[in-house]
Amino acid sequence: MSARQPVEEIEAHYSVADPWNYEGNVDDDRRKSELLSVLPNKPFQRVLDIGCGDGFITFALPGEQILGVDISARAIEFARLRNASQPDPSRIAFECLSLFDLSAKKLGQFDLIIITGVLYSQYIAKGAANVRLIIDDLLEPGGILASCHIAAWQPVRFAYDPLDEIHYPYRDFTHVLEVLKKCS
Repeated sequence: MSARQPVEEIEAHYSVADPWNYEGNVDDDRRKSELLSVLPNKPFQRVLDIGCGDGFITFALPGEQILGVDISARAIEFARLRNASQPDPSRIAFECLSLFDLSAKKLGQFDLIIITGVLYSQYIAKGAANVRLIIDDLLEPGGILASCHIAAWQPVRFAYDPLDEIHYPYRDFTHVLEVLKKCS
């Protein structure tokens, strides 16, 4: 696929809450659990969740300040509604932004970046090289990147130091979860 999926199609998908059926799904509960279990046990200051959707993963992330971004304004609306009922809603913010509009100049750098279910051709088209540059700009030296995607569909790999890699069944596929550290 050479073109990105139109935002209008993504918005239409979010006409209902939880369009991916993550909540209560055994595979997605495992995806969240695996992700959280492999993150380094350290205090994170600034966390970025790229492709946060309605916040399914975002709300479980460690960190003093968490920013969830998604290209879908409807997904962000759902995430903000859910955030209002969180124990500390000021800890998490949500913004409607495309991955390709992110920069350290706008947002600052992060010591933890999570990117799940985004690095597929329908979302990034042939922009893998740009994705690498964007992530490198956003991730502070010594920062951690956790990337979780369907193994057969992921066109982007990152040249950071590997800390952990797990493969596990996910729905009808195999997920690869990589935890990487950017050199200081």
